[in-house]
Amino acid sequence: MLRGLERSQRLGRDKSAPTANLERVLKSIAVFYQGRKQVTSDVANQLILFLEQHGYEVRSIDTRYEGEETHDPSLKGYELAIVLGGDGTILHAARLCSFADIPILGVNFGRVGFLTELEPDELHTHLPYYLNRDKSVWIDKRIMLKAILEQDGKREEFLALNDIVIARGTWPRVVEMRTWIDDYFYSKTYADGVIVSTATGSTAYNLSVNGPLMHPQVQSTVMTPIAPHLASDRSLIVPPEANIKLQIFTGSQDGVFSADGQMNRKIKDGATVTIHKSQYVTQFLRRRPPTYFYQIINAKLKSEVDELTNH
Repeated sequence: MLRGLERSQRLGRDKSAPTANLERVLKSIAVFYQGRKQVTSDVANQLILFLEQHGYEVRSIDTRYEGEETHDPSLKGYELAIVLGGDGTILHAARLCSFADIPILGVNFGRVGFLTELEPDELHTHLPYYLNRDKSVWIDKRIMLKAILEQDGKREEFLALNDIVIARGTWPRVVEMRTWIDDYFYSKTYADGVIVSTATGSTAYNLSVNGPLMHPQVQSTVMTPIAPHLASDRSLIVPPEANIKLQIFTGSQDGVFSADGQMNRKIKDGATVTIHKSQYVTQFLRRRPPTYFYQIINAKLKSEVDELTNH
């Protein structure tokens, strides 16, 4: 893949693409990849070699060796993160990059790829545009959520790009969820749980429980109950600055708290979670127009339907 980029620059075959070795706009690049997949590791190694040969300072990060994300001061100063993987790898990288204000270029090696910008076979022809910040490149800013979990006198904070989920444990029993919005008591719901999602996360777990799709530029948050006992319990979209407080009553079983499906905790009866828009944002580099969202939604959902039909 990267050899194709080297070849096109040397022989001048791609007249439309800017060359990566002229007047470098960027100097330091972090490469995130999912090392469990051999193909991703191979491409990462090729990419790192290519970038170093062209004078970039490169830091490689294999996400399988990363723990839960905390602020990493050593990432400060990197100007671009190239992420090779699926949406899960990008979610992992997004939390780290948001602290360091680093924009992300996602290359899809996963199944869905709602968050990625390029497919693997596009990397060698399209990469120079992003390296040189061509005038066609724009920054797609996505809001993130800050969640505070309080139980047993302890307090933990989490950052999420997609969603915060509070749900029942392993026993097939509904739990009671109480919700406050800006200190106003909104509802008492009996369900398997509640998803609080950004517009970015509206295509994830929220979609699977029939929650509404939102364009990623929408700043609002959506609350969607999971398998509610009453049909009247519906999704609710709240303003960007809304402060949401959830309290779960699980009875004799433990419940589950999850941020982006990657940071998970057991929660006790009576635990509370407060959620609001974070000061941090995730930045993606894009060349496709914002209307591409509608195209990818149609393509992804249609492919899932076709797959089910064919089986």
